[in-house]
Amino acid sequence: METDKNLDAVFFALSDSRRRWLLAELAAGPRSVSELATSAGMKTSAASKHIAVLEAGRLLYKTRAGRHLYCHLNFDIWREVAGYVAMHAKFWAGRIDELEAHLKEAGGS
Repeated sequence: METDKNLDAVFFALSDSRRRWLLAELAAGPRSVSELATSAGMKTSAASKHIAVLEAGRLLYKTRAGRHLYCHLNFDIWREVAGYVAMHAKFWAGRIDELEAHLKEAGGS
């Protein structure tokens, strides 16, 4: 990630189950804001607020077609998030291996 601020925005956006639900809906393809709101059982204004948070986290972007705004997943940011998570998974896997070795050594003495 470019900065901690960007990473904070991503994980803040992912911290709400309604926003994660909206992202899951977009996995099938672009949807209009009104379609997302209807599917989620939200008012358009509420969905728009959640979408703004997702957009601030760069998890999605919007395009306009006539009178409709369409939301699209931003796959580039997902690659960055996956890289960040993979880096930490590798670190913790190594730490767990060290702990396991230590416990075997301590138990064997």
